[in-house]
Amino acid sequence: MTLVAFAVLLVVAAIGALVRGGEVERRGAALFISAWLASLFAQWLSGETSPGLWLPIIDATVLCALIGLTWRSPRPWPVYACGFQMLALAGDVAKWVETGLDVRVHLSFLAIMAFGAVGVLAIGAWFPPKPRHR
Repeated sequence: MTLVAFAVLLVVAAIGALVRGGEVERRGAALFISAWLASLFAQWLSGETSPGLWLPIIDATVLCALIGLTWRSPRPWPVYACGFQMLALAGDVAKWVETGLDVRVHLSFLAIMAFGAVGVLAIGAWFPPKPRHR
C-alpha cells in the first residue's frame, strides 16, 4: 500500500513538474524517479525489503544531486528536499549503528522521509513561487 501511495505521489509530482514546473522541477522529478527505480532494482537484486548497502549509496547520490539543484536554484523546495534526504541518509546510518533497530521502524522512517522529499517537489512543482516585481 505504501509503495502504491508513493508511486501516486511521484506521478503527481512528475506531472506537476512537466506541466507547471521549471527546469529545476523537471530535473528533480527525473532524479526522484530514477532513484526510486534504482532502489526497486536493488531490492529485486537483494531479494529483501531493504536493499542493504545499495540504499545508502542511492540516498547519498540523491543528496549530492539535490545539493547541485539547490546550489543555483531560485526555488526553495530543493532546500527542504535536501533536509529530508539528509535525514534519510542518517536513517541509513542508524541501521549500522544500532543493529537491533526494528526493521519496520527503520523502513517506516525511510518511507516518511521519501514522502517528505517528493512531497516538497510536488508542492514546488504545482505551486511555484510568484515572480517578484521591483
